[in-house]
Amino acid sequence: MIIDNNLSDINEEIRWYLSSQIIWIGKAKDYKEVEELKKTSYGSFDWLWSDADTILFNKDDLKFSGAVIKLSEPINVIKEKSDIKQFEGRNGIIKLRDKKNFNSKLSYITEYYPREDKIISYSETWDKLERVVLVNMTGNFSFVLQNDEMVGFVLENASKHIISDSIHFVEERGAVEPDFSLKLSAFLELVEMMESEIPEIEESELKKSFAKIYEEILPYEGTNYIALRDTILNVIDYMD
Repeated sequence: MIIDNNLSDINEEIRWYLSSQIIWIGKAKDYKEVEELKKTSYGSFDWLWSDADTILFNKDDLKFSGAVIKLSEPINVIKEKSDIKQFEGRNGIIKLRDKKNFNSKLSYITEYYPREDKIISYSETWDKLERVVLVNMTGNFSFVLQNDEMVGFVLENASKHIISDSIHFVEERGAVEPDFSLKLSAFLELVEMMESEIPEIEESELKKSFAKIYEEILPYEGTNYIALRDTILNVIDYMD
């Protein structure tokens, strides 16, 4: 990877599909459009039906144009503040250094920090003891580069980008209350418990806890709340 100092315009084109745990970046609205973009792109094209990520770069200028990234599950909820040491912040957009296709799995580990409403997702190649560069492509989204390699990403104000799987694009997002990130955090923690090899609480208690979050956010009509309610119902249906 190399860094182009021109700023990106993808800030409102970031979607976190909560139910399927996919981060979608760029103008493509669905998989059909991604398949079309592949014809004019270099990059990693493996994710759509497998576990690697689909990351696209324009053939004409090698600039990043979009991505479909599957978050690792369960997402780890971290109560402390995030701490990325030895980093340099740069504003711009990333470009391929050469035209070779590559494989990049950015979500070997995914962490959510409710105190900052932030997602940090990274590959197993990220050496936490070595310097990294955070390429601030927008006010909310940064790719993490180390030794000119893409090793992760950071999504700020993560809960504001949540939408339902049935929505391809959102022009007007509903208002999000300050405590929404806490509701999201509580949901993700319950999912962690549900998928734990050693269950911490009985399944009936888990269902009650999911239902409690559902009831607490029922009065709100923002797209983020709708997505969380839909996801909670999907989880409860899965448990039945």
